[in-house]
Amino acid sequence: MHRQPAISVIMSVYNGGKYLYSAVQSIIDQDFADFEFIIVNDGSTDNSIDILNHFARSDPRVKIIDRANKGLIVSLNELVMAARAPYLARMDADDAAMPRRLGLQFAFLEANPDVGVLGTNTHELDSDGRIIECRDFYPDDNDGVLALLQLRPALCHPSAMMRTQLVRTIGGYRNAFAHAEDYDLWLRMSRQTTIRNLPERLLLYRRSEGQVSQRYAIQQSLSARIARIAHDYVLAGHNDPFDNLDALPPLESLDQIFGQPGLAAETNKWLVEQSLYTDDVLHGPAFPAVLEQARLKDGFAGAWRTVLRLLVAGQPMRAGALGRTLIFKR
Repeated sequence: MHRQPAISVIMSVYNGGKYLYSAVQSIIDQDFADFEFIIVNDGSTDNSIDILNHFARSDPRVKIIDRANKGLIVSLNELVMAARAPYLARMDADDAAMPRRLGLQFAFLEANPDVGVLGTNTHELDSDGRIIECRDFYPDDNDGVLALLQLRPALCHPSAMMRTQLVRTIGGYRNAFAHAEDYDLWLRMSRQTTIRNLPERLLLYRRSEGQVSQRYAIQQSLSARIARIAHDYVLAGHNDPFDNLDALPPLESLDQIFGQPGLAAETNKWLVEQSLYTDDVLHGPAFPAVLEQARLKDGFAGAWRTVLRLLVAGQPMRAGALGRTLIFKR
């Protein structure tokens, strides 16, 4: 029987061939060597599986699960259950880990048994692999993490190392919160354990046009908002209404679910204001929702700026429609 490793590095890959080799190599090259690296090839149609098989043939720590596409959240939960180590280290297929990352995180968690989740600070990579110096910091203390979680994720998901049993105990990642599954996880973890970040920049995080935050901006914002509402609801002593759901309910049902009249309208206004300059509004299918919000008495902040932005984006018809709505709204 194989000896249990200290860390299970987990990564899901879908058509990640462009950056995959450097991502995997950055884990192979870690100063800390006592790990298994479990990778789900989630139905890739590019050369991802060829790259992964290359590493698996040369390093027995690399273990590949190759199957049809099931999506990121299913893949992450599969990896959580497949892990043999007491610690899970997340990794994404387009990032790169600095050589000391795993060792520093492992040593910190061993020395601080109260900490259940540990991220790191990051630098950023552009699409050509150039390092972009990052001046922002994730908070390194639990109070700072909790304060930032009121607004947004307080650690970088692919930098996180977590206690395996804790992730399993709270039910892993939840399908209902697609594109904000990490934020939902941190909120639920914050009710169970201490969360911290190392001050060192131990991950090179890639920024690209194909990121989830670019392709699914509106859905991500909505999932994050509802995750936060549910978190506050649980802190107030209620059961979490999303524990066994595979998808979020319709927005208009929020008033009934949480017993808060006006919550759906408030959330819709917030979502519109958060999404004004996304491609879905400027060029895509979300523009009717902006018009509908503009017709309401309280409208939304930044409406006339949006008219100008639409003109700059080459959308005079949309700019005209929004302008007329603002002038003649009920």
